[in-house]
Amino acid sequence: MPKLRRAHRPLLLAPIAGGTCVCIAYLMVAWLETSACVLGVPTISLSLLLAASGTSLPNCLVAMYVAKKGRGTTAVSTVFGSNIFDILIALALPWAIYSSIFGPITVFESLGFGTAYALTTIMIATFALFVILSATNAWVVTHPHAWIYLAIYAAFVVYVILDAIPGIVPGPASR
Repeated sequence: MPKLRRAHRPLLLAPIAGGTCVCIAYLMVAWLETSACVLGVPTISLSLLLAASGTSLPNCLVAMYVAKKGRGTTAVSTVFGSNIFDILIALALPWAIYSSIFGPITVFESLGFGTAYALTTIMIATFALFVILSATNAWVVTHPHAWIYLAIYAAFVVYVILDAIPGIVPGPASR
């Protein structure tokens, strides 16, 4: 990694960087919504496949970099810390602000109870599998573990795609 130079004007650059991130996030969401409309695909499907991957890619690259340096604990901590921040701050803060101004947000109405339940179950089961596999292997993640996680992600992608096709899986596209 290149050596970072000290910023000359951090009080000016921090808001500019934050504003740039907000603008890019807004544009990404707008493009996803427009693409979903043009393609006739539920917005949630494109969001789960593209937005989640796009926002996790920088985190993935950092985790890969530190893992190659032999710092596996740092790589796993980076992943968990990022996801905890995403759920507890990046989702919670905008929802808190929006619901304080406009009223409560009903997630199941737009997503469908079956889809929300399935996605939550997949997330919890994947985390539980990670903990079980890691604990039974002295907290070492091996190649077979990685292939298992990739297979789970492939199954998740198949589920999201099937959920977008009306009538196959009860979800947003079926209504």
